[in-house]
Amino acid sequence: DPLELLAQDALIPTRFIFGATGLGSSLDAGCGSPDLQENTQVSVPLWMLKHLHQRCMVEVKLPAVYTERYRRKLNAGADCVSLKNIAPYFYDVGNQLNELLKDVELSTFLARTFKTRYHELISKGLSTMTGEEVLKLSSKLSVEEQQLFEGGHMSMQHMDLWWRGVSTGQDQQGRPGLHPLKRFAEEVAPSAANKQLKLK
Repeated sequence: DPLELLAQDALIPTRFIFGATGLGSSLDAGCGSPDLQENTQVSVPLWMLKHLHQRCMVEVKLPAVYTERYRRKLNAGADCVSLKNIAPYFYDVGNQLNELLKDVELSTFLARTFKTRYHELISKGLSTMTGEEVLKLSSKLSVEEQQLFEGGHMSMQHMDLWWRGVSTGQDQQGRPGLHPLKRFAEEVAPSAANKQLKLK
């Protein structure tokens, strides 16, 4: 999954339970030693965190956007927080952290946030939005939400073309493609009526 790979670079705050040789300057530019001391607090990429956590070397701290402060904001309304700026891979990172920590509250929070933002932002945005409003909405969506919105928007455009009877190609005889309802009215229905007359 491309999104999951991109989310691997997200920085996660940690506290090293033990010292770590050779990681000082790599993880902390301000560290004056090549080694990390015990109880050092530093953020590490998600991909590295998984290995460190498996070895019980670090205590994981949730990034700010998953803490109680932001949970209250997100619960207050989907429009209150712009995930695009503060956590572009909000759901992917959150789900991977949940796999590590087995945090029931985090899992519930992620599910509730997705449900709320889907109904209040994405679903409404698909039905009643101008171009300017779409841009405003996009500035608030996480990468995952943006993909969902774009997929839904494209589906609605195709549905609109279908209902308006816009040609989408050519038939087998090379004629312009007909709207399915028009094809039924002009070809299928008369043919069925003729068959009924012959039966009588």
